[in-house]
Amino acid sequence: MNEEKEKVKLRKKLYKDLPLAGISLNEFEKPSADYFTNLRRFCISIGVISPGESRVAIVYILDILLRAKATNPNGLDSLQITKALYNLDVKIVYANILRDVRKLIGIGIIERRGNLFRIKENLPLKELLETFIRPYIIDRIIKRVLEYADAIDKAT
Repeated sequence: MNEEKEKVKLRKKLYKDLPLAGISLNEFEKPSADYFTNLRRFCISIGVISPGESRVAIVYILDILLRAKATNPNGLDSLQITKALYNLDVKIVYANILRDVRKLIGIGIIERRGNLFRIKENLPLKELLETFIRPYIIDRIIKRVLEYADAIDKAT
């Protein structure tokens, strides 16, 4: 009886589950000839933006950093990113630019070096996904989900 009360007590306790890492994967049809559509679908595919989301400044920020690899291998500072966005007629508040940059850093696409931001190690996106994101984020998350499934199977 005492054991049962403990289980009920544990169930009533409020837990705040904080993920260590997360990635949302979506699949679309094969890439088209349109660069911007492919870039937007790439961002949706890795969960940086949601399907149907109207605020796509993060796609433009990624585009700016991808195009800057050749001319500025050390990266761009936030002011240069802001100026480039305004040149593209993308009106966005500076705080939202920093939020989007942090989101790209969190997913492992870009890195910060001092006050400069650049594509991680100036790698092509495909190589970046295969080298960093798949083994360190996706495979690790799948392994943990399998551990949960195994624990659940053992408990039932």
